[in-house]
Amino acid sequence: MESLSREQKEAFDAVLEGESIFLTGPGGTGKSFLIQTIMEEIPKLTGKTVAVTAMTGCAALLIGKFAKTLHGWAGIGLGRGTAQSLSQNIRKIPPLAKRWRETNILIIDEVSMLTPLLLETLDEIAKILRRSQRPFGGMQIVFVGDFLQLPPISKDKVTRFAFESPVWTSLVKRTIHLKQIFRQKDSTFQTILDEARKGSLSKESLTILETRINQDYKKEKIQPTILFTRRVDVEEINTSHLDKLPGIAKTFSAVTGPSKHPPSEILATSEKMDKDGMYVPILTLKEGAQVMLVANLDMEKGLCNGSRGVVVGFQETTNWPIVEFKYETRVIEPHTWESDHTPPIVRSQIPLRLAYALTIHKSQGATLDCALVDIGPSVFEYGQAYVALSRVRNLEGLYIFDICPRAFRAHPLVKSFYDGTYIPPQVEETNKDIPSVSAPFKKGIYGFADDNEEAPKEEPKTKQTKLNSYFPGVGRN
Repeated sequence: MESLSREQKEAFDAVLEGESIFLTGPGGTGKSFLIQTIMEEIPKLTGKTVAVTAMTGCAALLIGKFAKTLHGWAGIGLGRGTAQSLSQNIRKIPPLAKRWRETNILIIDEVSMLTPLLLETLDEIAKILRRSQRPFGGMQIVFVGDFLQLPPISKDKVTRFAFESPVWTSLVKRTIHLKQIFRQKDSTFQTILDEARKGSLSKESLTILETRINQDYKKEKIQPTILFTRRVDVEEINTSHLDKLPGIAKTFSAVTGPSKHPPSEILATSEKMDKDGMYVPILTLKEGAQVMLVANLDMEKGLCNGSRGVVVGFQETTNWPIVEFKYETRVIEPHTWESDHTPPIVRSQIPLRLAYALTIHKSQGATLDCALVDIGPSVFEYGQAYVALSRVRNLEGLYIFDICPRAFRAHPLVKSFYDGTYIPPQVEETNKDIPSVSAPFKKGIYGFADDNEEAPKEEPKTKQTKLNSYFPGVGRN
């Protein structure tokens, strides 16, 4: 608790007081650290049950073993179907239904990837399972993320954000903006990143970034990771560089630990973990290979997700790779990752991946010691250039292949949301389709089991704030 910044303490206290909040800020401001603190301390102080989720498996793994994907925690699979049908399926699995009923605080990280449709579906499910008309059935929600980073993936190519949903407006009455950056200490670089995040790079910042073009990095033992916009470029570069190295290749395969779950479930989960996780299911290395650590091993010594190194050999007895990092050389043993299941399905693998190249999407959430970025005309998404730049700790670790001022773009709707000029949708006080707790329940209509379970008590309703005078922008309450 003493290690929290003033802004982080403000957010912690808001959660402690029972508020549903939006916690936002640039990359490197300690959002993940605060999530971990809330998860560890709030239950001790209040006795409340806290669930931590993220929109992707990769992000969940970065937070910690206690985090699950939002879909996995909710038990909704791909989220297809109506809230009523999904609720009925959840009720068939008692541990899932209990999770929905007994969770007091739900943290959703990477909220920029959350679509309004999914948010509204989850809100309806919560009302049904918790037998309450209140937003999210009375559950306290902590949204975490930065809408100025990569937006949600949309199949119809029309980007919509979670804050556009009336559910967001009914929940979030306070936004806390973390501003103190811990990842980058250089004030000049912090200014550049702030401008890049907002999509308005100044001439002075552009000039400084241009000095990082054509920097000689080839003599460095630990080479910068190249960040690309497309996965196909990454796979080709990593494979070609490894093939050029002399010596015998060593291959390490991910292994699933003993489990009591059905074999089909173990197989399906293992495949999903391999797809979502930062680790590589089948990892091939050679001496001299450029690698990146994909797990937090020793934070005090700088061995964390994103730490760069080079393979200098293999241990004779175990064949585990020996990696030279910036400050230390260490034998890297298998690391474990856990699924959303109870008990979890466990996969173990060497926590390394080839680091000649990485996609910008895959780098989100990681802190790299050094990177070569392409922020030229190939950048096609809002926030992509900013995410690429903000992965490195300082300007000295930044190498630029190409740069184009037009690559720095922020979505106009998101900009209006953050500056307080966005007007949220109107919210109805009640949802007529969901019965109040005092109304009699008709068995089977909403998927309720006839198990005589006690419904959560309904707290007195408060009248909604007039939304024509309310803006959920940063600093507005």
